[in-house]
Amino acid sequence: MLVTAAMAVQAQETIKFDKAVHDFGNVPEEGGPVTYAFEFTNTGQAPLIIQDVAASCGCTTPGWTKEPVAPGGRGIVKATFTPSGAVSFDKSLTVTSTGTPNAVTLRIRGVVVAKMPTTEEAFPVAYGALRLRSDKLPMARIMQGRAKKDSLEVVYLGGAPLALSFKNAPPQMKLEKIEIAGRIFIRCTYNTAGSKTQEWGSVKYPVTIAVNGKEVGKLTVSATIVQDFSKLTSADYQIIPVATVANPTVSFKELKKGAPFIAEYTLANTGKSDLVIYKAESENANIKITSPAALKPGEKATVKVELNTKNETAGEKLYAVQLVTNAPNQALLSLMLTGKIN
Repeated sequence: MLVTAAMAVQAQETIKFDKAVHDFGNVPEEGGPVTYAFEFTNTGQAPLIIQDVAASCGCTTPGWTKEPVAPGGRGIVKATFTPSGAVSFDKSLTVTSTGTPNAVTLRIRGVVVAKMPTTEEAFPVAYGALRLRSDKLPMARIMQGRAKKDSLEVVYLGGAPLALSFKNAPPQMKLEKIEIAGRIFIRCTYNTAGSKTQEWGSVKYPVTIAVNGKEVGKLTVSATIVQDFSKLTSADYQIIPVATVANPTVSFKELKKGAPFIAEYTLANTGKSDLVIYKAESENANIKITSPAALKPGEKATVKVELNTKNETAGEKLYAVQLVTNAPNQALLSLMLTGKIN
């Protein structure tokens, strides 16, 4: 009788798993760990011992039959997967035993389904029966002379009809309640052309929200206003201003708390038309900026940034200063100040 190579391998097999791959399918994130037990049979003539089971990552915890499995007996290797985040997963376990083959790879697969947030989680800002996704509405960049719209979803848990009104909004800002497919939004229309004076750079407005005539809280609307370069032609780009800074980062290394520091940055216009600095700003109230209003082609000037450390905390520091310009490639030019306050 002829014995093929495949039959010889099969005859030598002494640990045989019923299956090598298990698919959990969809695993709810909030459901906690899920476990599957891979079953095996000792097909050999001597007791079989599982020596170790190694998982491919810390999210999978193995377990197995510790006692020797007699010939013809059954044992298990458990895989417990702990979901964390909505992702698909494919994990392996390497089973080492006294059987043949000495090492066997098992796999578990599935897709973690994201936990559905509660109303409180999805809308964490509570103003009485009105709940907001956030008390901030960042509108990102707005081109000077243009209008932009953005919305913030809210829910109302009160029984009466909801009437929303807004106070302390500037004239260029319009806030209103809108409903789309049963969902409620606060929509903001920010029209930069509607401002009495031209605004540049970072703007921030805290607006008072009233529910059915009663003031309940505030919504802070912010934006960054820059020049509109959309109508520039190829010919225009040949003569644009170009803002360059020789030393965009200045370090004061170590500074004693309370001591002032003045950083100087060399700003140059390497373009072919006047460079205009509309605004020099920093979010830090302890920083004072002195900047030129304009530079002619080829001209250089110094931007001074004065840091008052009296009200600063100790530790490593990174401060940012922003210049708002009419240079298309540097509409927002950043200057950095770093160091340590003791």
